[in-house]
Parts: sequence; structure tokens; C-alpha cells
Amino acid sequence: MNGTFRQSIYRLRSFFRSAHDDRELEMEMTAHLAFATEDNLQRGLPPSEARRQALIHFGGPQQAREQHREARGLPFLETLLQDLRFSFRMLTKNPGVTAIAVLTLALGIGATTAIFSVVYGVLLRPLPYRDADQIVRLWEQNANGGRMNFADPNFEDIRSQNHSLQGVAECNSGLETVSGGTEPSRTMTASVSRDFFSIMGVQPVIGRSFAPEEQQFGAPAVALVSYA
Repeated sequence: MNGTFRQSIYRLRSFFRSAHDDRELEMEMTAHLAFATEDNLQRGLPPSEARRQALIHFGGPQQAREQHREARGLPFLETLLQDLRFSFRMLTKNPGVTAIAVLTLALGIGATTAIFSVVYGVLLRPLPYRDADQIVRLWEQNANGGRMNFADPNFEDIRSQNHSLQGVAECNSGLETVSGGTEPSRTMTASVSRDFFSIMGVQPVIGRSFAPEEQQFGAPAVALVSYA
């Protein structure tokens, strides 16, 4: 583990000092070739043959450079930077193509972000209620196969005979005209049963919940208005 960590640190350091390391490698290779050439000269080989034999023994300077760079640096990151530099040069040579590419990317990223926001808000984001994954919705089915809200007697029967759910509450929402201010306004409202807030595990932002005397059939209707 320590050896791998040290090697990673060495590669990262060498990546930021590539120019300095290249100069040191070039000096070291030049010195090795000079020593090998000198040995060949002392063996009686002509100068051109002495250098050629030294290069053969060394294995080729360019190949040695590439092997050394791969061993010391981060080849993937270096290749990525080279590709980015090449792409930038090509884009600067064709401003029209660059503008079209940037516009296409902007539209694609914007559309993807908008679609994800909608999908997250509708499908992925959990409901802001306690145990949201345990909330289920019940409805009646009419003779034509359509869905409809429970009639009050039917709802009371379901609540009184329920043995599977922790609680059953009624909720019916819609747009209504609310007056009393400077001028009427269309507002989303909901008609709920007396135990709606306790079952959902929430409290009104403003105002109160239902009082015990308001939780009986025939009691006056109560308007609970809350603003998020």
C-alpha cells in the first residue's frame, strides 16, 4: 500500500515537472551514448560505426524516451491534454464550426438539465411526508371503469373496517376562487378529512389543525389556509 502511494506521488510530481525531467533524461542519454561510443572507439571501431553500435546497444533514443515517460508520468492524463490542445487549435481555426458546436452543446446540456429536473421533481424526489414510501392512494371505480372519489358513507366504511393500513384519510384538491383580500384570486385548495394531518405527519404552516368538536359529521366546515 505504501509503495503504491509513493509511486502515485512520484508519477504526479513527474507530471508537473515533465519539462525538467525531459532535460535530465536527455542529458543522461547523451552521456550514456558518449561513454558507449568512446568504448567502441577504444576497441578500434571507426567513429561512425562506433556511434552506430552504441545506438544499437542503447536500443534507440526515441524508444527509450517514450518508455521513460510512460514509467514516470501519467500517460492517460498526458494523452488527454494533448487531445484537448489539438481540439482547441482546430476550433480556433474554424470559428463558424466552433460556434455551432458550442450552441449545440449548450442546447443539449440545457435540455438534459430541464428533463432531469422534471423527472426528479415528479418521479425521483421523495414526498415531503413521514414514511413517504408507505403512502398509498385509494379510489372507487365507476361502472365505466373510471376513477372517482369515495362517497362519504363508503369512505367511513373503509375507515371503520380497515385492518391493513395505519390510517385512512380523505383528500380532494382543486382550484377555487378565494376572496376577502383586495381582489379575488384563483388558489389551489384541498378538502381533507379530520385525521389527514396526523396520518401524513405534518402540521399547518399557519393556523391550527382540526379541533375535536369539528371532527364530527354535521359540524361546521373549517377553512385551514397555509402558505409555504
